[in-house]
Amino acid sequence: MRYCWSHKEVYLNSVSRSIKPILSFFLERLRRWDETTIDNVDLYLSNSKNVSKRIKKYYHREAEVVYPPISDELFLKEVSFAKERNQYLSFGALTPYKKIDLLVETFNENGKKLVIIGDGSERKKLQLKARSNIEFKRGVTWIEIEKEISKSKALLFPGEEDFGMIPLEMMAYGLPVIAYKKGGALETVVENRLKIEESSGLFFNEQSIKSLEETIAFFEANEGKFNSIWIKNHAKTFSEEFFLVNFKKKIETFLNRKLEI
Repeated sequence: MRYCWSHKEVYLNSVSRSIKPILSFFLERLRRWDETTIDNVDLYLSNSKNVSKRIKKYYHREAEVVYPPISDELFLKEVSFAKERNQYLSFGALTPYKKIDLLVETFNENGKKLVIIGDGSERKKLQLKARSNIEFKRGVTWIEIEKEISKSKALLFPGEEDFGMIPLEMMAYGLPVIAYKKGGALETVVENRLKIEESSGLFFNEQSIKSLEETIAFFEANEGKFNSIWIKNHAKTFSEEFFLVNFKKKIETFLNRKLEI
């Protein structure tokens, strides 16, 4: 649904000119249909403050925030990080708004090793553009993903997400995150450049090679200061237990208010 509201142009810019008018027409029809469903909803719950703002902007309705949980099983796992971590990691669907093209362009320039795990409509185009220091993987098991985590310096998260589960899942292993300073990442990544040991990652301000490179350089100068235990403990505040408590509280408050009316 984001493609017919906030991300329409991003999607249309990813397809050929001949298809754009057709897609634009159907996205507009979908948006108009969606508008007819707004008042059928009694309570809107969103997965982030970011999405609550979008619901307010497009639906003109208030939305309560309940952060989604990451699996408690992740906190039971231990990854033995390699002594020499020599790569960066990207993990997720390869679709236009994820901005994996920015990673490919940046690492084409800096020559550092980048492992991209995932599949999607952008995969072939990205592979054709990427140089030999960039490796693509798909259809891998979680055990194989953990092996890549153990060799990685940080997760790179260049897109604007509603919330973003993958950064938290990687933080559950103690892996820092370098994220674009917009969207759901603002609610999950903790940046304290004056006290790196109490940070779960770093932000870059613009979706540009220059901005991302500057943050990578700062990260590498301070890489040893990140505290994996602190990062894991931060991720635990998004556990299943916290989710269930918060979700139950929101529903009970709403139902009690309805009964009082």
